[in-house]
Amino acid sequence: MAKKGWVLVIYCVFGLVASQNCPDQSPQLSKWSDDATWNGQPPQEGDALVIESGDSIILDTSPPRLDSITIKSGGKLVVADGKDISLTVKYILISGEMHVGSEDCPFTGKLHITLEGNLGEYTVAGFGEKFIGLASGGVLEVHGEYRLPWTKLTRNVNKVDYISNIKNIEISQNNQDNSDLENNDLNDDTVDDDENDDDDDENDDDDGNNDNGKNIRALVIYVFNEVTGVLESAAKLVHTSGKAKDFPDVVANAKQVLDDIPSGKIIGLALKRRFRVERVDPSGLFDMLEEWAYGTVDNTSLKFRDYKFHGAWSLIKKQGDNPSTQELLLNDDGKMVRIAELYHEENGIKFGVRSWVHTIRRGQCYSRGKSSLAENSIPVLHLVDDAQTWRTGDKVVVLSTDFDWKQREFGTIVDCPSCTSKQVRVNIEPQFMHFGEIYKNVDMRGEVALMNRNIVIEGGAAAGKKQMGGHVKFREGFKTVQVKNVELKNMGQQTSLGNYPLHFHMCGDVDDRSKPSLLSGNSIHDSFARCITLHGSHGALVKNNFCLNNIGHGYFLEDGGEKRNVLEGNLGAGQRKGKLIKSDKLPTTFWITNPQTFVRNNVAAGSEGHGFWFVYPNKPLGLSKDLNFMDKFEAMHTAIFEFDNNVAHSNVMSGLFIDNILNTDGSLGTTNKYEPWVDPKDSKSGAKMVTISKLTAYKNMKQNAWINGGYIKVTQSSFSDSVIGLTFKRSSPQEQYIEDSVFVGDSPNIGTPTVIGSGNSFKTYPRSVPLEFADQPRQGFVFYHGPVYVSDTWFGDFADTDNYKSGALGFQRDNDGHSSPISAVDGLKFGFADPSEGNRVFDGNATDNGFSGLDGDLIGTFRDADGSVYSANAQIVKDLPFHMTPNCSQRSNWKMMPCVDTFGQVRLSWSAKKDVAKDVSIYRDDLPDNPIQSDAKKQAPFMAILGGQYSYLAKLNGKLPTSVKFSGLGFTKTKTARVGLCVPRDSTIRVKFLGLAAGGKWGQWKKGKALTSIEDLNSSTNPTDYFVDSDAGIVFFKLMHLREYGDSDVIDCLDRKCPTAVVTMIGGDLTDSDCTSRAYPKYKRDPSDAPAGSEVTSLPADDLFPPANWGAGSTRS
Repeated sequence: MAKKGWVLVIYCVFGLVASQNCPDQSPQLSKWSDDATWNGQPPQEGDALVIESGDSIILDTSPPRLDSITIKSGGKLVVADGKDISLTVKYILISGEMHVGSEDCPFTGKLHITLEGNLGEYTVAGFGEKFIGLASGGVLEVHGEYRLPWTKLTRNVNKVDYISNIKNIEISQNNQDNSDLENNDLNDDTVDDDENDDDDDENDDDDGNNDNGKNIRALVIYVFNEVTGVLESAAKLVHTSGKAKDFPDVVANAKQVLDDIPSGKIIGLALKRRFRVERVDPSGLFDMLEEWAYGTVDNTSLKFRDYKFHGAWSLIKKQGDNPSTQELLLNDDGKMVRIAELYHEENGIKFGVRSWVHTIRRGQCYSRGKSSLAENSIPVLHLVDDAQTWRTGDKVVVLSTDFDWKQREFGTIVDCPSCTSKQVRVNIEPQFMHFGEIYKNVDMRGEVALMNRNIVIEGGAAAGKKQMGGHVKFREGFKTVQVKNVELKNMGQQTSLGNYPLHFHMCGDVDDRSKPSLLSGNSIHDSFARCITLHGSHGALVKNNFCLNNIGHGYFLEDGGEKRNVLEGNLGAGQRKGKLIKSDKLPTTFWITNPQTFVRNNVAAGSEGHGFWFVYPNKPLGLSKDLNFMDKFEAMHTAIFEFDNNVAHSNVMSGLFIDNILNTDGSLGTTNKYEPWVDPKDSKSGAKMVTISKLTAYKNMKQNAWINGGYIKVTQSSFSDSVIGLTFKRSSPQEQYIEDSVFVGDSPNIGTPTVIGSGNSFKTYPRSVPLEFADQPRQGFVFYHGPVYVSDTWFGDFADTDNYKSGALGFQRDNDGHSSPISAVDGLKFGFADPSEGNRVFDGNATDNGFSGLDGDLIGTFRDADGSVYSANAQIVKDLPFHMTPNCSQRSNWKMMPCVDTFGQVRLSWSAKKDVAKDVSIYRDDLPDNPIQSDAKKQAPFMAILGGQYSYLAKLNGKLPTSVKFSGLGFTKTKTARVGLCVPRDSTIRVKFLGLAAGGKWGQWKKGKALTSIEDLNSSTNPTDYFVDSDAGIVFFKLMHLREYGDSDVIDCLDRKCPTAVVTMIGGDLTDSDCTSRAYPKYKRDPSDAPAGSEVTSLPADDLFPPANWGAGSTRS
């Protein structure tokens, strides 16, 4: 063992092997507290201690502040159980072993490790600064006492209703100002505009006569009626402005005020802003307060005697009852905000007093006196799990169940003799309602988490307000990592990459050890960078941890090469924007960059970005780039290993987001092109389904879920209370499914009613709404690209309000892309009557907030396979005259039409040269006066009625290109349509058609056959026939496949080949592009009888409640 560069030898007799069950019981251990262990020279403050090979030390006392501890290979440090130990050190480097408890003998004492240091003071290769580091060959086992990490409510927690609530001394403003700054603002680098005002006596607003309360610097007194709880008076009791020689008179007056208060009243004292003890002789004040509060002057009882600059102080007592006195002084605790808050409970009423001090923004300091019914402000929480491991004095947080994740609230467990094992009483004074119910199979019960543990690892404050906490890093070659039931706070570093609270760093396989590589039951909060990071490491078990209030992503898979890791039972909330990497601008609770990940039973309870984000690089990045963890594009074609029973709520963006590509520079690319195969390295191996099971998503601001990729099935999932429930986007030729699920529009989880506005103009909503989308329509399931198939799914509570429309089924907004014409639904159930209680379908147009009239907006559609939406085999299309037939029924509340017709889709594309037409007009031959217009941004699509009765003409609005391509989706041998294109009358026209044979090679083209009349084309069943009318300047053809759809056909184009025709124009005047005056009336068909007016027949509710096995249901039991 060595200190300060010299070696100390301990002579030991090696005997029995250390106990495997209780490491601190080994007879080989030498006590730290025994001077003989150190040859009479124990470690001193500032020592760099080295535990050499063969040395085994048991830490049984709190040592002086050390520079560092290095445990060399073969050395061992064990922490004695049952002790209360503090260890302050710059770093601990472990190549040997460090044990705090074990699996069989959890540590039952108290251990507080503080990692100190400032940026740039030193660096240790591979670890940096301010760390606990596990090197190759090292063992780190930390097993804290088991405490239930988190649970869920089973009953609502209601917002407190104050009897009195006075900020400062403005008693006329009862309950009107509850705005308190957060007490853990990690990103607060604000310079105080009022920084020098404490030194300016000449301009001090507090002259002893200013009663507006805002600028006073004083001890404030609050006097409450002990029976009613009403605050009877609030005033300055003592201030230090004025002349020092007059201060004894101020104290005498204060004594008289206190003496005159009747016995039994509840009195609170609180410091409001700075108290200038240096300007007066405070001894008389201290003596007077001590005698009044404690009944005697002993110069020790009154904590206020030790007040220092920026301290917060409060006191509360029942007048005449000195044993009831409580006092709290907070000095020099390293926190930016200090809150000294106390309460007294009497006659079923909670009386509270608070001193709130901001050490930088001193102008925002305040005092507060308040009272409320104790049953509301110190409520009993009803919990899912047995919480007997939670104890009086423990700190808990109740997380938000609303859109705003910042509505999480902190409290302290108090004694509750009448509570059951699943109840705790908490001093929390809730400012928000927290939902505690499962509503129609959507589990929106709020999470309650335990903050503290009996083992604490803390990063000490760094100089210059640097966001530089401690970190714990494990490196390749370690023997064992198990960190369980530990509290880590003020950890992580924004000052450089790679320094996180708990961090597997480039460890390779970690599931090949004798013990699992395990991080479990830990509470990680107020971190400057992430919570748990898996970097270049495979097979770690991350289980039942709690991550709160961190900068950047929370649970973080770094390079995209991390495989076989298990994320199970973890809870996270409060992920804030950071700058370490580019994607930290959208901080995500679970950032998952490799599909070979098991994700189950987790909760993402609110971030400034997404809850769960699956985003893969084409090939692993950074340090993993050349390690062959994954082949290029392998992740893109790998099915997610597991995603089951996860919950996401209160996120600013999405609950679940599967999209984008992670670029090599860490920026985000566009669509993910996700197409999972059975063998990710073999495109011919066939599609492999990804199953998203039992997802619960609610109260996410932008949308509950966005899923991009092919062959994905969402099953037994629940969505509620968001602008959009679920959107399926497709970037591969594979189809998507949702089944056995539940969608709820507006649930009874109304949250805190939202107020939007400024100045004198405010709008108050009856429930909480997402601010950016407050008045936009609500949609349950949203059809986008498709094809997507929705089956056996229940929808409820999609009623319009005074502020927005709602629809159970809808379509992608602002869609300039495509939608499949064959997406379909069956087996749906609705818990409301349409239209009186809600809308089964709604799709807005340009007149609706959040909607537009782009190409894709006009082609939204799905097929009602079994009539569970309207009628069997109906197709739901946009209510345009272009789509209308006698078989359609306009439903004004839907802004859509169910039509008992089959629709397909035609897409036009052409080379977009500068002088060529940019858009096209499409005419239906029986309604030529009602064309639609489409552009070529993402191909120019239009809906076509199939079967031969209707035909269409396309006119490019400008100069023609030399060729135009037409593709048909949803077309079959008999479900076809005739299509024409205006062409130059003097051009030579050639038409070729894509070969459609099932066994044929894709990309083989067939020369078209020109017919001599339109009648011949109309009767033709040959998919390569066409007709040219040179006089009119039109070429006609049919888009036709070789066969019909079978039961197993679920994609837009049979055999993955869309009927496609390419029209080529050789020579001629390409500006001769408008043939409509010659086409009509020559090719005008007799108009169909369009429906008259809107049809609003009532569609009754199917079932008021979903079947028991639809939706995720209870997520924790």
